Parts: sequence; structure tokens; C-alpha cells
Amino acid sequence: MEITIPHQELLGALEIISRISTKHVTLPVLQCVLLEAKEGEVKLQATNLEISIEIPIKGKVEEDGVVAVPAQTFLQSIQFITQPEITLRTEDQVLQLETNNSNTSIKTFTTEEFPNLNQISGEESKIQAKSFSYGIKSVAFAASQTSIKPELGSVYIQQKKEHSLTFVATDSFRLMEKTVSQKGLTLSQSIMVPQKNALELAKVCDAVESDPTFIVNDNQCALKFDSGVYIASRLVTGNFPDYTQIIPKEYCTHVTVLKEDLARSFKKTNIFLNKFRQVSLMVTDTNLTISSQNNEVGHTTDTIKAQVEGDELTLSFNQQYIMDPLSHLTEDSIVLSFAGVGRAMVMKGVNDKNIRYLVMPMNK
Repeated sequence: MEITIPHQELLGALEIISRISTKHVTLPVLQCVLLEAKEGEVKLQATNLEISIEIPIKGKVEEDGVVAVPAQTFLQSIQFITQPEITLRTEDQVLQLETNNSNTSIKTFTTEEFPNLNQISGEESKIQAKSFSYGIKSVAFAASQTSIKPELGSVYIQQKKEHSLTFVATDSFRLMEKTVSQKGLTLSQSIMVPQKNALELAKVCDAVESDPTFIVNDNQCALKFDSGVYIASRLVTGNFPDYTQIIPKEYCTHVTVLKEDLARSFKKTNIFLNKFRQVSLMVTDTNLTISSQNNEVGHTTDTIKAQVEGDELTLSFNQQYIMDPLSHLTEDSIVLSFAGVGRAMVMKGVNDKNIRYLVMPMNK
């Protein structure tokens, strides 16, 4: 194989694709990116068996060929090249990276064990990439980080109403729901995408900057861009929890506060959190008082002005669980709605009906 490629084209593609390649004990070739030159076209492929990606790049093909190159070594070598073009050619089992002033040799893997990445077929719809990405990134933090219950480690995507998509993630202690506009989209089935894979779909949407076709079948989903970029993920099987059952129907207290005031207080109480990261929220008729205590460090209390409707009460929460959604709530004022002692609290913007966050209190 021998090809000449613009440096920035190759670097941009490798920065995206190298996140997919991972070390694998029984299949070492998965740490590689597959570089293929065929019939005047050049493309890169990678997979970790959970998610796969293909990116075409511009290049002048002198000789066809295919090679599997360790992704991280390839990327790191390209990053330090300053020339506008790079020539790639293979000699035996080595890939040569050549420019006007440098030469790098990288040992390659046999391509025979690299999985065959076929594009999937299924229900197809054109989607708006930016809002699709925004929906995933707004909720993914709330997914479980363990693999005990795969459905809790996923981003749930459904169409609750026309011209929109609703994204949900939960780890059973908290739940984030975000609805975004998707004009003209019809999604006939709800799907669960593994959280890490969902974030990769979002990153590719941000990087490619064009609207893809969204393809869904029973086992996989994929994004297919007009530029030729293609990324596919497996889906989680099973049933996502019926989360509407845990969202309170009635509340005893509503507290409206400035988001910046709340964030500032949490920065202070963060210094004095105990090992459970416990913070106390006390609601009075005109204020919200936030406190934390660590027997080895000390104690702090901070009171912020609030508009309060309803009963006074005191509840304890994992502070991280209350801080995490703040960056995704875009309004200056937010509403904390309490269902009562020992029951869930719901956070949302004063006027934004497209996002809500539910968190359970801690046992004292």
C-alpha cells in the first residue's frame, strides 16, 4: 500500500476514531485502526465490538492495500508532524510514515482477525445532529456506572410526542429527562444505547457538523452522514424502568432560587462534606439553608434567599447528585419541588418544560 494524505484530514479522523479502539485480551487487533486504500478511496475503521466507526478521508492512492495499525501509536505519531502532507506505505509488516523531514516506522497487526464491519439496515430517519447530541449529553451523567443492570447504564431514547425526542438516564437514585426538537422525525420504537456508546455518537455529531440519517433495528442503531462517516452501536435489550411511576404527582413545597446562588453555596459546603458527600437542605418560609459537616474538618452553613411556597422541611442529599444537573439547567432561576420527607425532589428551570431532574434523599 502507498497513499499520500493531507495531515489535518488524517489527524482529525484519528482523533475521532482512536477513542473506539481499545485493548482487548483475546482479540489484540481491536486496539488497531484499519487503514484501507482501495479503488482510489481511503477509509479508516475501528471497533471494540460494542461500537464501530468508519471514516473516509481524502488521499492520493498510489497502490491499494490494507493495514491494521495500533490506534494510539498512530495518533501520537501524527500529532507531532508539521508537514501538510504525509505519505503512508507498507513494507512487510511495517507502516512507514514519511514527510519531507521525517520518517516513522510502526509495527502492524495482521488484518485477518479484524472484524468485518457491515452497515446495518432498519428504520431510517433524518435527524438534526446538534439537538440529538445535546439530548444525549444532557442526561448521560445520570446513567449507572456499573454493569449490573445494563438498562440503568444506558441512555433511553423515545418519541413521546411529534417532532421531538426524549432522552432519559437513571441509576435508580437519580433521573434526568431531556426533550429536544427533531422536526419530521418518526421513531417507532424506543431504544437503549449504552452510555459510553451514546456519548461517542454525540461526539461524532459534534465533530462532523452535518445532519445524519438515523438507522434503527432491534439490535443496533447507526448514524450515517453524507460525508461517508458511519458509526453504529449495539443496543441494550430488555425494558427501561417505567420512570413515570416514580415522578411525584403532588408536592408539598416549591423553592425558587438563583442557580448561581445554589452553585456558590455548594462550593462552600463541598469543603466540609463527609465520606458520604452528605449535604442538608433546610427550607423555611423565606430561605433555603444549606449545610454540611465533617467531624474531622468542621461544619458550615450557608443561607440563600428563596421564594418558598408550601411547608417547611429538612432533607439530606448526596451533594454531587444535586450539583451535576446544574450545568444542564440553562435558566438563571431554578425550582426545587419537594414531595415530602423521605421522598424525591425534582429540579427544573422556572420556564423550561423540556428538562427535569429527579433525585432521592439520603437516609439520615
